Amino acid sequence: MPHALGLSLLHLIMGGYLIGQPPIDSVRLLPPPPAPGSSQEAFDRTTAAAARAGVDGPAWKSAIREVSIPNADFMQTLSCAVGVQVSADKTPAVQKLFSSVTADFVGPMERAKSTWKRPRPFTVDGGPACDPRVAAGQGEKLGYAYPSGHAGLGWLLALVLSDAAPGRADAIRAWGAEVGQHRVDCRVHWASDVAAGRMLGLAVYERVASTPAYQADIKAAAAEIAKAPPLSCP
Repeated sequence: MPHALGLSLLHLIMGGYLIGQPPIDSVRLLPPPPAPGSSQEAFDRTTAAAARAGVDGPAWKSAIREVSIPNADFMQTLSCAVGVQVSADKTPAVQKLFSSVTADFVGPMERAKSTWKRPRPFTVDGGPACDPRVAAGQGEKLGYAYPSGHAGLGWLLALVLSDAAPGRADAIRAWGAEVGQHRVDCRVHWASDVAAGRMLGLAVYERVASTPAYQADIKAAAAEIAKAPPLSCP
């Protein structure tokens, strides 16, 4: 199944903080997707319909900027939340955190997706989605919907970067929540996909946060952020 996050294989092979430990069992951790006819599924359908009505609107256009992790627009919105320019060359310690927690997150996420094989909103109703692969007739490359990888990784990064920049925690967590909402706005995820992604992101964070390697990397990232010139965003 294609990798929906658009991440390079480097993130998958370099290992994370949980290497050598039993992986998080995402299938036991997460509830199944909402059952047909349930109130949760009805809510998913309602929010998906609202997103379809908002195609080409402000939320849709914002969602386009974060359609791929870690493209330039995604990193820029993240940088604005942190208050400094975040990039591989300017903040390598932050980038190390990013890569390590991503490696810990991807495996459990992919296992859950391949277990439940939930279709995405645009495949169910035949409507548009803001990902360019859908417009190109290649929507299958996005893989399955549940849980949302973007939402989970966005929330995981928000929790991690809040440790590294506690003075910016409110802005960072607002950014992390927005990453997930944009996946609904983009019509590539149901609301329950986003909730499950965040649950998985939190579970990964709780596991990695107690590791000595993570604690050391947080100190390095915090020092790096503190020394970086402040970033002014509109």
